Amino acid sequence: MADQDQNVSIIPISINWIPPPINFATRPGYSHWKECSYLWHQRMGHLSIRNIKRLLKYNAVEGLYNTKLNDVGICHACSIAMSEHRPIKSPLRKNILTAGDKILADLVGPLPLSIDKKRYALIIQDLFSRLTAFIPLNDKTEAQYHLKMWMIQFTNTMKVSIKGLRTDDGAEFKNNMMDEFLREKGIIHEYSMPYEHHQNGKIKRTNRTISEIARTSLITAGLPATVWPWAFKHAIWIFNQTLHADEQKTPYEIVSGKKPSLYLL
Repeated sequence: MADQDQNVSIIPISINWIPPPINFATRPGYSHWKECSYLWHQRMGHLSIRNIKRLLKYNAVEGLYNTKLNDVGICHACSIAMSEHRPIKSPLRKNILTAGDKILADLVGPLPLSIDKKRYALIIQDLFSRLTAFIPLNDKTEAQYHLKMWMIQFTNTMKVSIKGLRTDDGAEFKNNMMDEFLREKGIIHEYSMPYEHHQNGKIKRTNRTISEIARTSLITAGLPATVWPWAFKHAIWIFNQTLHADEQKTPYEIVSGKKPSLYLL
């Protein structure tokens, strides 16, 4: 069952909308340092300067130059794409001690039909590390197959056992084939109740964050909504290379043991 709130917050962008060009030279008082700050703000999916500074403070990434970062002022893309939301409360990560202890999954859509005929997005997250994956889908019936394949790959790559899975009770997650797969793997399946978003709040909040990164990237680039799968892939990459909550390591480093590199941004 797709979260309708997410549909609204994804990409209501006019296909022909092009943002006004930004001319740093004509902006009063706009210094070189602010230009650098705005550039990193864009590169990092419109991450706040405060959170970019946290990456520097904890030496969490490679390739983020230790330069002076100032407030970027008003960002037009952020003002359009970022809307205020009531906070989504969710249970604390109680008894989550290692990767695989609990996996969260959620389906987003239907979305605007992309140029490669995608309508839905499957978002999967390891609750311990917050490492998140994105899989574009033609139809929501594909979610079951891709979720199973992801869990098999995650188990083999991480050399861990998945102990729990939390989803909503939509038919794409709640069916005999999924039940049999989880039973064979010894995975406990928990369901959140319809419209009780706080019960799967972590993944809902992640969906919102990723959606906003994707939207701001499309707005800044002047790209149409039909390329949303590529914007989402970029947003997921950014999400996995940044710090969340009170963590001092990125999701990428938590699972790989290596600092992510931003040299190619």
